[in-house]
Amino acid sequence: MKNVSAELKVGIFAIMVIIILSYMTFKVGRMPFMWEKGYKLYTEFDDASGLDERSHVKLAGVDVGIIEKIVLTDGKARLTLIINPDVKLYKNTRASLKMSGLLGDRYLALSRGTPDQPLLKSGDTITDITHAADIEELAKKMTSAASYISDLAENLKNVFGEKERQSLTETIHDLRDITRDVKQISKENKDSLRKIIAQLEIFTKALSEKGPGFVDDMSKVGKNLGDKGPKLLDDMSKLVNDLKEVVEENRYAFKESMENLRTGSKSVTEIARKIESGEGTLGKLVKDEKLYTSLSKVSDEVGKSLDVASGMRTFLDFHTEYNTGEAEWKGYFDLTLQPKNDKYYILGVITDPKGSVVETDKTINAVTTTEEEVTSKIEFSAQYAQRFKDLALRIGMTENTFGFGADFFFNEDRGRAKFDLWDLSAKEADARRAHARAGVDYRIFRFLFVSTGVDNFLNSSRRGIYFGGGLKFEDEDLKYLLGKMPALR
Repeated sequence: MKNVSAELKVGIFAIMVIIILSYMTFKVGRMPFMWEKGYKLYTEFDDASGLDERSHVKLAGVDVGIIEKIVLTDGKARLTLIINPDVKLYKNTRASLKMSGLLGDRYLALSRGTPDQPLLKSGDTITDITHAADIEELAKKMTSAASYISDLAENLKNVFGEKERQSLTETIHDLRDITRDVKQISKENKDSLRKIIAQLEIFTKALSEKGPGFVDDMSKVGKNLGDKGPKLLDDMSKLVNDLKEVVEENRYAFKESMENLRTGSKSVTEIARKIESGEGTLGKLVKDEKLYTSLSKVSDEVGKSLDVASGMRTFLDFHTEYNTGEAEWKGYFDLTLQPKNDKYYILGVITDPKGSVVETDKTINAVTTTEEEVTSKIEFSAQYAQRFKDLALRIGMTENTFGFGADFFFNEDRGRAKFDLWDLSAKEADARRAHARAGVDYRIFRFLFVSTGVDNFLNSSRRGIYFGGGLKFEDEDLKYLLGKMPALR
């Protein structure tokens, strides 16, 4: 093993990881070729973005089945569902796309329907569906809503004109003066008010004690009034005198307070009249139907926008390849972001055993020679791809240089024939022409794929057959597998 290269060790380790992950996929993830129990239903959507085979089917938030297959039929996505046999659905069952979590994960939600309809049987089609909006539609609606909000903010900014602001300022000042006067009156006549309250308490207590027998025994009441009359009259006299003193002492304060109240009431009445007649910005806000329509549109647009989920799909794949011409292993890690079905972005990291050439000058006996050493290098790719049915064209950076490529998909995207061309200035080690390669990838299981082809066929010194394989996951697949794994303790 001492003579085994580090790259071969890395390749062996990568194959072991692939084998382990494949075993975990079959053992934990329940692959599609395994027998599924349940009955099949069908439904169709204009756009099934975010759904994939093995996506969840839920009823009232509970998993009741999976999506077995998604095919394109007459321009629509036809979904084949496998429903648990103990779940009963009726003819008016409704299907809709829903989002679970903050990452934009989607699942198919079903309503149970009503028992007055016949039960759905295996092979029936769910026709009542709720379509999901596209991400670009969300952007347009959000832009429209922002425009309405901007108009509304501008109108609210001008709600109060100069006259209305002046009237409200005067009203606030008058109310402040009234509050100050009342506070001053209460402070100056605290003792008198306390006496008045005490007298009222005595009077109330006397009525409470004598009141219940008023109807039943008038003579007793008369006697009690005769006994308590003089004292009661004295108390009432004192109460009247105290009130008279309070009013006399604060006559001018009460007069000023009433005047302030009249002024404030007049200002408020004037403002109300202007609003009622539609004068000023506030009046227009109340009377103008356009502002009401704007508010309604904003509410509708925001409500629709909140119900729209993102259609972004994310794919991760890592694989390794062995090149017979270079006798080296090469590793790849790619992240694919697909906002729409016809376009996507590819970000990649590559470990290239012949990625760069280091030149060293050596002088021996006054003779200088240049030696070249090929070293391993981490390289990066970033490409934009546009798809036209089964053909996709790519352009961008490939392994740190400009490049472009094309893909042809076949067998419902299970297979891909690919061609790539990069390093047009031939700066790679032992290269005289651009780096070109052609090959085929084929998915043999849900997550596992193999690849083979001819690499660097324009440079005879590095030309060779490559073969390898790897794993490819969608974000939904990773969450499904991680959710099925046993917790580490």
